[in-house]
Amino acid sequence: MDKHQKKEELRQHLLEQREAIPEPEFYGASADIIEELKEQREYQNAKTVHCYVSMNIRREVATHELIQEMIARGREVVVPVTNFENGTLTHIRLTSFSDLEKNKWDVMEPTTRTEVSPSTFDLVIVPMVGGDQHCNRIGYGKGFYDRFLQNVECPTVGLIFDVNIIEQVPTENFDVPLDKIITEKRILRRS
Repeated sequence: MDKHQKKEELRQHLLEQREAIPEPEFYGASADIIEELKEQREYQNAKTVHCYVSMNIRREVATHELIQEMIARGREVVVPVTNFENGTLTHIRLTSFSDLEKNKWDVMEPTTRTEVSPSTFDLVIVPMVGGDQHCNRIGYGKGFYDRFLQNVECPTVGLIFDVNIIEQVPTENFDVPLDKIITEKRILRRS
């Protein structure tokens, strides 16, 4: 079995494992992860934050309250819009959580579109399916974030439940490791 197939099987297993997290545990662990994120220097110093809008139904670490709080406190919040036709992300300024609407894949995306350059980001908060001790990440397999992260110069932090940290992610040459991964139990830093 090649690396790609191995990764795909692993991804499916991790997604099933994550989606099986009971709702109270999901929201409790998400809140713990977000609190830990807020303690990090990278977060405290960031004026412009790129943050994914969580798909709570798919048990991504919940970011809705975080996004609302950042907007309320006057931070510049940027959220991704997925371009499936060319495999890229567009980065859109979000000034109100109510500007988000579900697209046909049930992903919340902004209805108003002011594009922002990644060179202005102070922090990127990244969704994950799986990760390891070395801050390697498994995403959804379409490469949107790998392409985006290749050109990011600010700190990158992944949010994930501890149950989805594995011994070693099978990496390929286009995979971009994160600077830090936060779970409800620990913080992993890229060595």
